[in-house]
Amino acid sequence: MRRAFGYAAIVVCLLLVGAGIYIERYLKTINPRIKERVVAALSDRFDADVTLDSIAVSVYPEPNVTGEGLSIRHRQWPDHEPIIFIKRFYARTSFSTLVERSNRVSLLRLEGLTIYVPPRGRAAGEQKTELNHQVGSSEPGQDRTRFRFLIETIEANGARLEIAPKTAGKEPLRFDFSALTLHSAGRADPMRFSAKLTNPKPPGLIDTTGTFGPWQRDDPRATALAGEYSFRNADLGVFKGIAGTLSSTGRYKGVLQAVEVDGTTDTPDFTLKRGGDSVHLQTTFHSVVNGTDGDTLLDPVRAAFRKSEFVCRGGIEHHQGRPGKTISLDAQTTQARMEDILALAVGGRPFVTGDVYFQSKIVVPPGKEDVIDKLMLDGRFRLMSATFSSAKVEERLTALSDRARGISRKEQKEERQGQRGVASELSGTFKLERGTVVFSRLGFSVPGAHIRLAGTYNL
Repeated sequence: MRRAFGYAAIVVCLLLVGAGIYIERYLKTINPRIKERVVAALSDRFDADVTLDSIAVSVYPEPNVTGEGLSIRHRQWPDHEPIIFIKRFYARTSFSTLVERSNRVSLLRLEGLTIYVPPRGRAAGEQKTELNHQVGSSEPGQDRTRFRFLIETIEANGARLEIAPKTAGKEPLRFDFSALTLHSAGRADPMRFSAKLTNPKPPGLIDTTGTFGPWQRDDPRATALAGEYSFRNADLGVFKGIAGTLSSTGRYKGVLQAVEVDGTTDTPDFTLKRGGDSVHLQTTFHSVVNGTDGDTLLDPVRAAFRKSEFVCRGGIEHHQGRPGKTISLDAQTTQARMEDILALAVGGRPFVTGDVYFQSKIVVPPGKEDVIDKLMLDGRFRLMSATFSSAKVEERLTALSDRARGISRKEQKEERQGQRGVASELSGTFKLERGTVVFSRLGFSVPGAHIRLAGTYNL
């Protein structure tokens, strides 16, 4: 019995020694083998050439992998920046993943993540817009990945997304994330994400949640995204000529190269710095954002303040060879009051009130000048049932109307008893450029008389 026990003990010892030797050898080779698996998986996932400077595996206090200098360069764009660069990473995993029985990571923490979307793609079509440039299709592409893995949670605070423009000479579109968390990465289904980022201009905090992916390795621009956002405390004072604090909420959907956005904005204290009173400006809008350069198609924007409403259609686009973006809109009133417009432009007691119709081309080129100085308008207007606040002006207009109709002073007194003035009408065309308005075909009417005028007015 003792002899059998001794043999069993020897066998157990030999097994333990053998297992120890195997584990020692396995651990000595695990780093290069894990590195090879990581490189192979990412190469297949992104159709890319992958380099990894260093990697280290640890099993205490829990299985984990750390690495530095991960670069993923898409094979279709070898001359461009890596589509993904990670300065450092930490992955919390399991023993089964380390020994190649699964491909699952519970937590991946990234430092120095930069995602670069190249300037052109194959999988998605293109469509013309009124901005006279290409906006990619908003339909997502197809996922062709063969190697499947799952990362339950990715934390990438401080990440940057950079989308290269399709047109040479334009600035890339950049998004810097103070916080970014993704869930269920690696599957054929979209990832869920939440993010916080600071908008550079106007400065304000953006909170967004939604879905992203799956990543389209053959055409990253065709990667789908959808979600909702809130934009708070944006300071419009960074734009010369206007002021106010803007907030916005909305939803978006599409792909990286073409994102449709439906939302609202609210600015309770919108002001023209060289104008008059602040007004509560609210808008609703539908837009298509070209994710390659940030150019935006607006169709429509509905703006309202006080008792006035406007509808605008157009876009915000970059012109080659000139920094910044130009706003080009076709605007018209659906209902508006002259006293509302005067309150915003001049302030104080309005000198005239009445219904006004307004239709104009609006262009705001880029530049450091005040909005009023660089604003260009080309349109027409009609002021109906106008009433002037000055009693003397009303008396003179009444007298003009009576003389034109041949009414005697006695008849004037009888007709005007209990009435205040006459309804006037003003209409014409105008052009505004460099702070000067040029009026043409300007007509002024009161009952019995019509006067044609022309001239200029400096703002």
